[in-house]
Amino acid sequence: MSTFPLPLFPLPDVFLFPGMFLPLHIFEPRYRMMLDFCMENGGELGMAPYPKNWIGAGLPPIPEVVGYGHIIQKESLPDGRSNIILEGIGTAEIVSLDSTEPFYIAQIVRREHERNKNVPENIKEKIEELLVLTKRILLAEGAEEDLILKMNQILVHPFPVDFIASLIYFDFKTKQTILETTHLETKADLLKTVLLGLNLSE
Repeated sequence: MSTFPLPLFPLPDVFLFPGMFLPLHIFEPRYRMMLDFCMENGGELGMAPYPKNWIGAGLPPIPEVVGYGHIIQKESLPDGRSNIILEGIGTAEIVSLDSTEPFYIAQIVRREHERNKNVPENIKEKIEELLVLTKRILLAEGAEEDLILKMNQILVHPFPVDFIASLIYFDFKTKQTILETTHLETKADLLKTVLLGLNLSE
């Protein structure tokens, strides 16, 4: 089993799903150091979400599986802060922690996710159903018509379920479970349950 070092950025309720683009503003001194480390070591960064209601001293707890990605854009500001864009690549299982101060560095194993490519007809139908449910939720929330039309593109997205999960707000535990799930059909079934519940509550 090959492991790799990966810096981790803990943020409340911020998940990085495969295929997602996440803009981040880096301003704390320890996370400026983290960003420097990333840029000097291949540009990969893991997002370690934790519940918003967590209260404690020091760095928050991290999940066993995190989303990780590659820094595809970095804008350095005059005062040392930075704006970056992180592209989600996949998920990683944390094997051990090399460091917690001043920031997390974990030894990770990369996990393989099933992609939306040459999938059976029944899975295509499930993704189409998720799309319909998602559009209803976005319409109820007053989303722009352009966004609703662009949603059709998820039918050819390599990670369509992850894309939808990144758009819709729902409970932390279920979102973490969907992030961890590598099997496309299982992931779609989990998200369908969430979306049906949200549609019924509208």
